Amino acid sequence: MAYIGRGTDNISNVEVLDNITFSGASSYTLQKGSTNYVPISAANILVSIDGVVQANNFSVSGSTIDFGVAIANTSTCNFVLHFGTGLITTVQDGAVTTVKIGDDAVTYAKLQNLATANRVLGSTSTGLIGETQIATAMVSDDAITYAKMQDTSAANRVLGAASAGTVGEVQVATDMIADAQVDESKLKISNTPTNGYFLSAQSGNTGGLTWAEAGGGGMDLVSAVSITGDINAISTDAFSSSYNNYKVYVYGLKINGTANNLAMFRVRTSSGDYTSSNYIVAANGQYGNSGGTSFHNAGQWNTNALDLNGWNLPDDNNWSNAGTRDFIFHFYNTNSTTRYKNIWFDYGGPDETSNKMHTAHGRGHVETTSALTGFKLYSSAGTAFENEGKVLIYGLKES
Repeated sequence: MAYIGRGTDNISNVEVLDNITFSGASSYTLQKGSTNYVPISAANILVSIDGVVQANNFSVSGSTIDFGVAIANTSTCNFVLHFGTGLITTVQDGAVTTVKIGDDAVTYAKLQNLATANRVLGSTSTGLIGETQIATAMVSDDAITYAKMQDTSAANRVLGAASAGTVGEVQVATDMIADAQVDESKLKISNTPTNGYFLSAQSGNTGGLTWAEAGGGGMDLVSAVSITGDINAISTDAFSSSYNNYKVYVYGLKINGTANNLAMFRVRTSSGDYTSSNYIVAANGQYGNSGGTSFHNAGQWNTNALDLNGWNLPDDNNWSNAGTRDFIFHFYNTNSTTRYKNIWFDYGGPDETSNKMHTAHGRGHVETTSALTGFKLYSSAGTAFENEGKVLIYGLKES
């Protein structure tokens, strides 16, 4: 007959379990559909054996029913029924198996009570997935973005590095770095780079690397001066306390005129040209032409300048204007304020007669204890040098 209320599918609470196959034992496993079944209690079970309904003569523990006496294997189980309590409104634990759930039938909200701790798939932290919940095989290639690799908001770390925004020492192997990608700014060096320095291993310094000057001597270019316009002298104050010895090259020197001009030389101090009669020079030279060779020696004592061996400088009217004179000077102990100064010189080139090639070398000595600031090279007649030539001044390093 018709009634007002829920459908009969929500009223029936009787379940038919699998019949028991007796084997002479007293205890057996309750099953439904060959799956172990746990009843509410022994009072909810109704069993019929050989047509006799059993009641209150067995006990239940889990899915095991125990009749207290052995049941002969010749006995027959007619049925096993389980009676629920009242209307069926809540599914019993273990009653819903995988095959009973339709594909895509469980929504995300049903996976877990998010309101409790806002957890995902059993993770203990809010909103994050635990370390053991997702295996590598579950992640598609290129599916994880950089932002998901780590919680960068915590310390702005990259791939497990301890410092913010940097990659740790063990994270990047050599073959991961493209060629020509690491410059000096990425090296861990103890000091600021300087042009001309080289990278030296210094185990006691930060990073074990230090920019350093090249050792074992050598020279630094201190000054390079081109002779522009006709000038009466080459004068410079390029010496400093940075170097104690200097080497100077003067090349392409020529007189603008025809006078017999000797190459003259003075040192300079903080007071300007040193003009006291304290210059001493000893030099020798040689010239050669079509008629043979000749030697020339020169010496001076207590003059106010050095006469560099007495050879005249080439001038405009000889050697088709192409002849020039070249010089090399060595200055020693220039910073000393207790010792006199020594100078070594060497030069060569044609003279004013256009038919002689000269070479000369010698030593000069200046009896001054003042530190030298530079030198002056000029002609004995004061005639100007031509608009050509160059002066290169090098400081000699001592380590």
